[in-house]
Amino acid sequence: MSWVNQIALSRILQLKSILNYPILILLFLLLFSCRPAQEIDVATANKQEFEDFIHQLETEFIYRSDKQSIIDCLKDTYANSVDTITKPYYKVLCYEAILNEFHDSHISLNTNTDRSYRLRSPIYVVERDNQFYIKHIFYSQLKSNPEPNVIDAVVERFNGRPFNQVIADFPSSCMDKTDPTIREWIANKVLAGRRDQSRILTLRLQDGNPLQISLDGLQLKNDGAVMYNRINNRIGYIRINNSLGNPSLVSEFDTTLHRMMDTEALILDLRNTPNGGNTDVAEPILGRFITEDQGYQICENKTERYTRTVSPHKTAYTKPVYVLVGRWTGSMGEGMAIGLDGMKRATIVGTEMNRLAGGIKTIPLLNSNFGFHIPIEKMYHLNGELRETFVPQEYVNQSDNDQDHHMNHVMRLIKGE
Repeated sequence: MSWVNQIALSRILQLKSILNYPILILLFLLLFSCRPAQEIDVATANKQEFEDFIHQLETEFIYRSDKQSIIDCLKDTYANSVDTITKPYYKVLCYEAILNEFHDSHISLNTNTDRSYRLRSPIYVVERDNQFYIKHIFYSQLKSNPEPNVIDAVVERFNGRPFNQVIADFPSSCMDKTDPTIREWIANKVLAGRRDQSRILTLRLQDGNPLQISLDGLQLKNDGAVMYNRINNRIGYIRINNSLGNPSLVSEFDTTLHRMMDTEALILDLRNTPNGGNTDVAEPILGRFITEDQGYQICENKTERYTRTVSPHKTAYTKPVYVLVGRWTGSMGEGMAIGLDGMKRATIVGTEMNRLAGGIKTIPLLNSNFGFHIPIEKMYHLNGELRETFVPQEYVNQSDNDQDHHMNHVMRLIKGE
């Protein structure tokens, strides 16, 4: 019996002298047949939902064998935590924390709250000698870049707290925070930040001077069109504006490429595709660069491993193609990059991509009006390398944030320098 019910019962018993016995019985039955039953129903529903969630992970999650220790930890750690949740708001936060244990940004809920973490930050940090350095900045999409140069600056504090302490305090029960890969993921998750909090960084620049910047002050361009294009000195340039899930992109791409058929080379910029997309949009674009059916990536699900193919689409563009990628190239953007590389139809120029593992499926939570995304297929380059580990041979080192190093690099390649 809960402490609330115990107090209520003692008060009823104190009324024996003034209440007759039938009324006492009635009050007793009302107390124990209404509120406790409601509480039990919520706890039972939550427990069933969590058990179904674990079942879905163990049956659908293609990376289960790699992450089984985390799934086992979830069973031991969170089963009792979900029992008492009565409001959807807190359930969202709880399952967000659960999914964060997988340290993979492709594994997430399909909803959020004002306290949820954002999906990304305009900078990316890496760890060296127990310190985190800014290695990449979203140069191509920033309205203005920070002054002075912040590349290779050490992140010393986040919102006034030592950055390593913030990482150590990141809510987790199942992650090994001594693992460098996990620490890097947590560091960048912290920089993505919660939606209800500011993100103020205290940096130590390469010259040793301190600098404080607000990540929220680094505003991104608001590209309304699905793509941007230009022709300069007989070089075509097409930038996809985070629209690989928008069906109208295909026709716009076709119209644009038709005007570029006489160019000497094409630059396809996939640096701004963090939300990914789908094959219905991506494959017709890939089909503009081939003259016969070709495989472009290998897929592996629970039952088979197969090569996904793409067919020619309209008149092929046969001149050299250069694809720009970076930390904000995500999911289907990553698939296009490895596909064009595997088909030997493009030179990939840039850095590591978003490294979103596999192809995802959205599964609803049993008793809620939202669900979660998990990978159900592994994706491979045609050479057998997992998509999330791909690094371009034409690697771009971003040494400062004053110029577009990707474009500088690709123009040198085009000119044969």
